[in-house]
Amino acid sequence: MSTYLITGAGGYLAGKVIDFLKGWEGCEKIIGVDIKEKPSVDEIIWHRIDIRDRKVTGIIAEEKPQVVIHLAYVVDFLRGTKEESSINIGGLERVLDGVRDAGCRQLIVASSTVVYGAYPQARTFQEEDGLLCIHPYLPYSRDKVIVEDLCKRFAHDHPETKVCIIRPAIVVGPHWGNFWVAAFFILPFLPRIDGQDPLLQFIHEDDLSQIFRLCIEKEAEGIFNACADGAIRVSEVAEILGKKTLFVHSQVAKASLWLVHHLRLLPIGSPPGFVDFFAYPWVASNRKAKEVLGFKPEFSSREAFEEVAKMRRLLLTNLGGKSKGSYRIFNALLNLELWKLSRKGL
Repeated sequence: MSTYLITGAGGYLAGKVIDFLKGWEGCEKIIGVDIKEKPSVDEIIWHRIDIRDRKVTGIIAEEKPQVVIHLAYVVDFLRGTKEESSINIGGLERVLDGVRDAGCRQLIVASSTVVYGAYPQARTFQEEDGLLCIHPYLPYSRDKVIVEDLCKRFAHDHPETKVCIIRPAIVVGPHWGNFWVAAFFILPFLPRIDGQDPLLQFIHEDDLSQIFRLCIEKEAEGIFNACADGAIRVSEVAEILGKKTLFVHSQVAKASLWLVHHLRLLPIGSPPGFVDFFAYPWVASNRKAKEVLGFKPEFSSREAFEEVAKMRRLLLTNLGGKSKGSYRIFNALLNLELWKLSRKGL
């Protein structure tokens, strides 16, 4: 029977992990850490605090959990890269200090397959021991590589703690309404950057929850890619959505995103480096997760995206509720897409 402390406990993924822990015989107590208000769940001890606050270290040290699951990270790009890094990197540093002081048995950290980078010579279906690539113009990618490096150093210096890093591909699902996925739904066409038609890889939210559950049950350590079987091309994504593709020069796309980013036309940041992740593959292998953890994905990459495509009206409606009225261009595109869906009876 163990005590589990979860950062970013107010997020959807954390909710799925908490639901599992509440019904699992190996869990005695659950502690949530998040800047959000405590949800209406009596079984959780809640600490409402910013993950960057130095008091987070003290909370972990005082609660002395056997396992810490670190899910407090930025999903959508922020406009301020320093703020984004302070959450992704600074927050992890607070957690690592707490794990050290508490002498935790296991630490599970969420990373991303963006650590493989996106560049012309990128290999497809990369293994966990492959080289990582810090993308020079995408702070999110840079932060994730730094986060993993900090975790690896911690594991080396503190062998008493099993450090487990999970690298999800693009997460999709009926409840996972991030703006990254929304780009596929909102754009009137899907760009073929410099004519490229790269592979894209997804994981369904339920399969991602399965990976975390398995890492908890097996007290796993090491690095695991969390991705579905296979991958689909940009042109296939467009086909599923009933949209056309359009050749777009990479420099034009980057200049456009730079302008959109600095004029604050979208509810999230839009760094120009994002273009490369639509131009080149960053596809990982799930072989290790299957062999070591017993991972059995329910959805392939295509099936996962097809599933969420059926729910895109709901996701777009939810995103519209999160978008301020000042983002007129974004809201106009979103409402146009909703109008098209209504015309099609979707």
